[in-house]
Amino acid sequence: MIRSPALPAIAPAQRSDARAFATYLIEHVAESGRRGVPHFAVATSLSPDEVEQSARDRWRKALDEPLWGRAWLLWSSEPRARVIGHIELRGGRVRSESHRAVVAMGILGPHTGQGHGRRLLETAIAWARDEAGLSYLDLGVFSNNERARRLYAGVGFVPIGTREDAFRVDGAILDDIQMTLALRSPDPRAVAPAGR
Repeated sequence: MIRSPALPAIAPAQRSDARAFATYLIEHVAESGRRGVPHFAVATSLSPDEVEQSARDRWRKALDEPLWGRAWLLWSSEPRARVIGHIELRGGRVRSESHRAVVAMGILGPHTGQGHGRRLLETAIAWARDEAGLSYLDLGVFSNNERARRLYAGVGFVPIGTREDAFRVDGAILDDIQMTLALRSPDPRAVAPAGR
C-alpha cells in the first residue's frame, strides 16, 4: 500500500515559535526575485534576532492594542518539523483603524502551487471574521506577482488602487497593488454624517 504524505499542518503561532518563524522567513525572503521567482519582499536580508523579537512583540499584544499581530504557521514534518509557510494579520497603528488588519503571507518555493496558500488564507479569514470581528482585511501585492494576485482574487480580495513605482529592490521597479476584502457590511451607525 502506498501512503501519501500528510498535508503540512497549519497551527496558530505561539511566542515560542518565533525563532522557527525567523529561520523560515529569512529563507523565504532570500527567494524573492531569484531563479525566476517574482519579487515579493521589500527586504533583501533580515536579522534573525530582530525578526524573532518583533514577532514575539506583535503576537503578545491584545487585539485592541496598536500593531498587534496574529499568525498561523505552515509546518512540514518531513524530513523534520519546520516552518515552510505563514500568514499573519497585523493591526493598525492607531485604535481608530482597529476594524481592519493587514495580511502578510508566504510559502517556501518548493511548497507553492499545492493549495497551501488558499488553506492559510481561509484559516486567517475565518478567524478575522468569526473570532476577531474585523470588518476588512487589506494587503499589497506586487504587480509582477500574477500567481499571488490570482490567489487573493480567488478568495474575494478586490483591487482598490495601485501605487506605481512603490518600491525599488535590486534594481527592479515594483508597482504595489492594494487589495481589500470586506468581511461584513459597514455599520451604518459608524458612517460619518454628510458634509464631513
